[in-house]
Amino acid sequence: MKKAKRHQTNLISMIIAIVTIALLVFLSIMLANHVKLENRFDAIINLLTKIDNAVARLDTEREILICIFALYIAKCQLPIPMSFLCAISGLVFPLNTALLINAVFTLFFFTVKYFEGMFIGGGWAGMILNIKKIKFLRDWIQFKGNGNPYFLSGTRLVPVIPLGMVSKYYGSMKYDFVYYSILSLIGYAPRLYVYTKLGAAVKNPFSTQFIVLLMIIVGFTGFTSLFFNIFYGIKSRQMTQTLLIYSDKEKYKIVL
Repeated sequence: MKKAKRHQTNLISMIIAIVTIALLVFLSIMLANHVKLENRFDAIINLLTKIDNAVARLDTEREILICIFALYIAKCQLPIPMSFLCAISGLVFPLNTALLINAVFTLFFFTVKYFEGMFIGGGWAGMILNIKKIKFLRDWIQFKGNGNPYFLSGTRLVPVIPLGMVSKYYGSMKYDFVYYSILSLIGYAPRLYVYTKLGAAVKNPFSTQFIVLLMIIVGFTGFTSLFFNIFYGIKSRQMTQTLLIYSDKEKYKIVL
């Protein structure tokens, strides 16, 4: 069992590393040839520029803001990527304004999921963490029943961990709401900035800025996923080796 788990962890890690490196190499080639790509796909760039100008000429900024807020409300129940929502604001508004809008609306999303967890329960996260094989992870997150602040802030930084699931679970633990909000925003801030900046640069998907931002997103997603998989594999093996079960005949025995 120990060897099988190590093999599974190594296989997943290898797949993540290969996919990440392949995407980074592809984007590096695009970056090296971005001038040729801009010339070859000039029609696409012109189309995106026209769309950007058309959005900018919409009736009022208030109406645009309401539409974006409606998307964030929908995000509370639908699997809409947060990166997409942040990019929309970056496309429509100046960068500083877009960052402020995304920060406020993201906090709204975190708040809704927190209170969902408080009144409804931890949802899928609670059910997954109750599985015996990963109860060590649940104990680490609960942090003696008080909630682990490092895990909360860290998971906001890792793209592969669903924001809503973590929010609901911390709500179900009735973690202090003020600390929850501050830690959530601090942890999510780097991603929020990159996604918003990506939206501002989307009118030219072959520009140096856009490609570099994509490389940052791909590299960060890949390497954090790799780290999380390795961490889980190490902790899982440690718990398998040291798990103690009470017995009537023997006080404790080690289960390998």
